[in-house]
Amino acid sequence: MKEQQTKTELYTPKSSNLSGIAWALSHLAKPTVLVTLGIGMYLHLTRLFIGTELLIKYIYTATFDAVFAIPMLLGVVSFLPAWKHIVFRNKFEKVIVILTGVYFLASVPLHVQTWYSQNTDYILAFPIWFSYLFLTYSSLLMIVWLRLRVGTGD
Repeated sequence: MKEQQTKTELYTPKSSNLSGIAWALSHLAKPTVLVTLGIGMYLHLTRLFIGTELLIKYIYTATFDAVFAIPMLLGVVSFLPAWKHIVFRNKFEKVIVILTGVYFLASVPLHVQTWYSQNTDYILAFPIWFSYLFLTYSSLLMIVWLRLRVGTGD
């Protein structure tokens, strides 16, 4: 009987000190950050191929930007619960994750404002070289986030 009880304990998940919502959010951080970075990379790469004016006219519409703000906002909201449960292998990873949180936090108002203005012309303020910088920076963020592990919190 004691042997069966021990086996059961091995497979039974331990209770987390997080509430259900915080636990779910902490496990959404990684996928939402990766999806958001992927969409951003797609937009910047497309901008380099077709130009800013065509991007705004056909792809980066107000509707697209408003929808794009959702995973970005979810990434920011899920970042704090996830922070306690991310397994960092070194300080570099920790710095990159902090930079990601700051970057997303600073970007959310820019993208959410499209809900109200229904205009994406604000990207005209960013020179084309910014897309090269963004692609380099986002590639680094994506590599680090792909390698991160979010623990259970136990």
